[in-house]
Amino acid sequence: MSLGDLRHPTTGDGIAAVDAEIIPAQFAAQGSQLTPATVQQDSSAAEGNITPVLTLILAQPVALDSLATPIVNTPIKRDSSTRLPFTTLARCRVDTLNSMGKEMQNYVIGPMPVEKFLNKFLPNPEDYDTSDFASASNAEVFDMQSIKKEEDSYDRFINGIRPFAPQLSFVNSSKHADTNNCSSFTFNVKLDVCVYANGTSHGCDISKFEVNIEFKWNDIHDAFRKHPGVDQSVVSQTDKGFDTLGQITSYAVAQLGAQYRTHVFSILIIHNCACIIRWDREGAIVTNTFDYYHESHLADFFYCFARASPALCGVDTSITPASNEDAALARTALKLATTTHMLKVAVPQDPAIEDSDWLTLIIPQPVAKGFPLVGRWTCTCPAFDILNNRVVMFKDSWHVSLKDVLPEGETYKLLKSHNVRNVATCITFHDVIHATPEKNTQTVKFGSAEWACPNKAVTPHILHRLVLDLVGEQLTDFESSRELVQSVRDALLAHQDAYKNAKILHRDLSVGNIVIYRGRGFLIDWDLAKLLTIQGPRQTTRTGTWQFMSAHLVKNSFAVHAVKDDLESSLYVVLWTALKYRESYMSVIDRTQFILQIFDADPLVGTGGSAKSDWLVAGTYFPRDIFVGCKLLNNLVVKLAQFFSHRYSSVSPEAQESLVRLQLSLQEVLDEARSVCTAAQQKMIDVAQCCLLESSAYQKEIGMQILHSHEVIINIYDKHLGSSGWPDKDAAVLQKMHPTNKQSGRRLYTKSLCASQDVTSAWVQVTPSGKKRRLDPEDDIEILSSVAGLDDLVSFNQ
Repeated sequence: MSLGDLRHPTTGDGIAAVDAEIIPAQFAAQGSQLTPATVQQDSSAAEGNITPVLTLILAQPVALDSLATPIVNTPIKRDSSTRLPFTTLARCRVDTLNSMGKEMQNYVIGPMPVEKFLNKFLPNPEDYDTSDFASASNAEVFDMQSIKKEEDSYDRFINGIRPFAPQLSFVNSSKHADTNNCSSFTFNVKLDVCVYANGTSHGCDISKFEVNIEFKWNDIHDAFRKHPGVDQSVVSQTDKGFDTLGQITSYAVAQLGAQYRTHVFSILIIHNCACIIRWDREGAIVTNTFDYYHESHLADFFYCFARASPALCGVDTSITPASNEDAALARTALKLATTTHMLKVAVPQDPAIEDSDWLTLIIPQPVAKGFPLVGRWTCTCPAFDILNNRVVMFKDSWHVSLKDVLPEGETYKLLKSHNVRNVATCITFHDVIHATPEKNTQTVKFGSAEWACPNKAVTPHILHRLVLDLVGEQLTDFESSRELVQSVRDALLAHQDAYKNAKILHRDLSVGNIVIYRGRGFLIDWDLAKLLTIQGPRQTTRTGTWQFMSAHLVKNSFAVHAVKDDLESSLYVVLWTALKYRESYMSVIDRTQFILQIFDADPLVGTGGSAKSDWLVAGTYFPRDIFVGCKLLNNLVVKLAQFFSHRYSSVSPEAQESLVRLQLSLQEVLDEARSVCTAAQQKMIDVAQCCLLESSAYQKEIGMQILHSHEVIINIYDKHLGSSGWPDKDAAVLQKMHPTNKQSGRRLYTKSLCASQDVTSAWVQVTPSGKKRRLDPEDDIEILSSVAGLDDLVSFNQ
């Protein structure tokens, strides 16, 4: 007889990992040498006979355990995008200008010779006449030599450049911040000069302008090196340089966020010098610095820009204004204000067919958000399907265009073919590829050009669109605590089916990626998912959602993502949402401190520390009774924390040795007893089994063996959902949080700051604020985790 033939008594309210009620049947299918097991006593056993009553948890992997080992996959990018939009830290919700500049520096390619830049991106029109620009080489054209103050240069410059592009409106917008389109920014978006093509003659409107011009009147503010060395970055490495780079990046972010564009152009002027920048979702290409007093490149640029097609200027021509009739119908169906600007987009019903019919959707204009420029920039919104008179979900994002990276639409197709539960149906999807190369992303193509300074390997992106059949409510809009838990449990079912049937690992289980639809939870946002059949790196970084990452990923900067990390994330989704949207016994200060310490841990050298794992093991910072009037929610959180704690608990060498001796002794008794044992032997076996249950080494060993089990974790959810006592009416209500602004780093005042802000809240941090980047052995996608709901769906991303 072996240990595999025994059954142990139940542990009652003991550690969840060794609770017989949560052990799935398949774990009892086989035996294993000297492996501890859960205990279930058979009371009918007759003396002298050993009735098999020990359900053994296998030491060897079950069905998919070979896939449960850490897969060489995309590492977590630890910067601002990992924390938005769920952070509690006000100083991390929107990038400061300096930190945005530091984050952007790796994605700037240059200096591209200005002549090559213009020939490539804005080729001369057929009627181009070089004699038109002879006067632009004369410093007297701009008449700015005597100007001492930057603000005095705007109108002079406008008067000088206007004759070369009379079709454009050059507007001094330096005193007019855009307060309508940039409410999410901590600083006012107030451009020096806005260039319009629609006749706008005053103010700053990021939803309409074509090009922005930023002025600085001192070389120390230059974002770029004029003459970078062979091994130097084109980006200036000074604080003031990063300030400027962050500032012009934020303007590009605002424009790309408020308009459907493939790319945008901007001008940076440092006194008598200028450079031209082209921005897209892969990064930015900057020209060499030139003296616009004596060289005609600026006049050349605006002359060509004014005569170029909208697509060459960066306009996404596949999205057009909706007719008044269609717009009115869509506003009614989507329950939008009558002032909402509506757009029209067409998506092929079957992208595999060349002459496919088109699905026409009416969508609202997007809203700018202060998120990083590079990456997916997902824009998700409810849309009105005119032909079928229905509301659907439209998603527009820039997915990574690399081999083995499956577009999200293909992932949805694969999920449906394997009958994965609780996922939306993808009605249609396609990649938007323009026939003219210059209309697509370009940055990555020039990363290794002979003129390019050393730079980080930029990742190629391509515009991807898909349409889903349902529009769900945000998880944070739950109608009851039970619905919250039920929705997370439903998402775990989707995760389980995808993992086991379709061999897909989601890798970003978070609050923003679970929606509620007709009382059920749906797992969405599969564009970070990875096929388990693909081994090895696909990219160099990716973005997860910092608040919901496992304690293992937060603590270990080079850890790779495994299925147990996603399963652990389910606990943090429940706990974070409940703390933020349900009444608790914790004071405002205690709740805020707990969220800061556990979910918003600041990184140091790529690691977020051990606060999250310490809490799992010791329950620090946390009372046992948490949520008012909902004991079952309390119990679920505690049970899940106990379950996942085994990954982080430590066992002394003495305890491990004691466990081995106990197992050997028990095996000896079993070998002697064979099929029949004496009463004394049975008593020894019972005592040994009880000692096993009390062994911390045993509990950790058992817990570690089932951390990857969907069945075990879903069973925990089901057990609590099946209990009576859930409140009927405890819908989500946003709870108060204590202010968390921290005045650290030096203060920097810029003309982009909101004049109405007081001194303590208006300063812009120059030191990085909570940026997280973890460079693992592999992938590097610059992407955002999107919130899919009804309120913020048009906001981004990622």
